[in-house]
Amino acid sequence: MQLMAGVYFYSSPGGLDFSGELCSNTIVLQGNKLVLIDPGTRLRLPELLDRMVADGLDPADIEIVLLTHSHPDHLEAAPDLADKFGSRLFLSRIERDFLAESADVFFSHHAYPQPRIKFEVCDEGSLIVSALELKLLLTPGHSPGGLSIYFPQSKLLMTGDLFFPGAIGAINIFGGNPLDMYKSVARLRDMGGVEKVLCGHGPAIIDRDMVIQNYRALFAEIAAKKAAGII
Repeated sequence: MQLMAGVYFYSSPGGLDFSGELCSNTIVLQGNKLVLIDPGTRLRLPELLDRMVADGLDPADIEIVLLTHSHPDHLEAAPDLADKFGSRLFLSRIERDFLAESADVFFSHHAYPQPRIKFEVCDEGSLIVSALELKLLLTPGHSPGGLSIYFPQSKLLMTGDLFFPGAIGAINIFGGNPLDMYKSVARLRDMGGVEKVLCGHGPAIIDRDMVIQNYRALFAEIAAKKAAGII
């Protein structure tokens, strides 16, 4: 659905229920062409493309696919977009190397084949694509090279699986790091200008008050984990 001018949000059917089949939320930013963030799984790709078409978007206009991180519920469909539409696929340099060197353990554990495709790299800083200016932030914790993406034009922050509405992301998984997670969440909390947040799973956080309340919930969880000796 169109969340605001030039921003489309396609929520995963599972939401924050991680007990069944996992597929990430997908975000599409509309400029001269389309920037798609986290296409999700191959199984859900036809449904995603149908939803885009219903919103008046042409999937053939997907110029860039940005991956917040390399987990299969976010990334599996990316090679299909490259094959179908010639879309360019981007991971952070750290995450690209993590995927190439060691993520096969994670993919095989969840019965996904590791994608054998070359990803281009995007490092922290400003990125201008399709006449859209994005700010990329390296936010490790859930994954070593996880990216969060800030879209200043809409005061919109996209966090991948660093955190969700009401909870931080998983840290007890291959490549997760509690201390990095907490530092990254604190970094995003201290950013100015954020009025809306879209996470890798769960509903949209659509106003500044909700953003503030969510950070309070996250840091209450962090305090509890520190008290329990998790870090």
